[in-house]
Amino acid sequence: MKAKNILRELDAYTENYNFPILDNYNVDMAQCRITVFSDKEKWLIVFEVVGIDGNQEITNDLYIYSNVTRKKGLIKCIEDIVTLENKEYWYDDEGNFIVNPFHFELLIMGERVTLNPQKDEYIKLGIKTEAFNPTKLLRYLNSKYEEKLWLTIESLLDEIDENIQLPLFYQSSEWQHPDISDGQKPSESIFFQSIALAIEANNVNLIKPGESNTHWSNWVWSDFENQEEDVE
Repeated sequence: MKAKNILRELDAYTENYNFPILDNYNVDMAQCRITVFSDKEKWLIVFEVVGIDGNQEITNDLYIYSNVTRKKGLIKCIEDIVTLENKEYWYDDEGNFIVNPFHFELLIMGERVTLNPQKDEYIKLGIKTEAFNPTKLLRYLNSKYEEKLWLTIESLLDEIDENIQLPLFYQSSEWQHPDISDGQKPSESIFFQSIALAIEANNVNLIKPGESNTHWSNWVWSDFENQEEDVE
């Protein structure tokens, strides 16, 4: 598999914005991860974008690109990865977010978690507790439970559901992501260029992550609450 063909495939999906956009107007991103499977001739690149969607639900959005799958681009939005332990809904009848920022009783991937965050923890993370909302909750959880919010390799392949049997090649939550909304393409990114070359050469050591910009704090200008302020 030639590197140029992989990059051409990735670029094609940016034309209709069917590629991870970290400052997405429809999702407040909390964390993202890339997972690559490859045996040199066959390859599969999977992105997980954990965030808050337009319905204010916590989701893990799966994007896949490959030369072995029928489905490509955004294939699935996995919900209910975080839920309240004792209540069914995040909001009361008046539409108020009912979670106390200083006391959580949650289920994360089915595992019970109780937390009592302190004010200074939020301050260090750059999160304001006023007008607390699902985005702020999830970004706080990212600081404590990032690994729990990902799918396992087995679950990832099960969700793709195409009977793929490829070895894990590379996985990371830190890389330099192109600004897709500003017209940048994967083929112009040193990181994705190196991913493609590494797959072609079957040499993971060729991958150059670059200066990571995948932390949520780099992409907050498009957050729902900032959109509301712009309208006002």
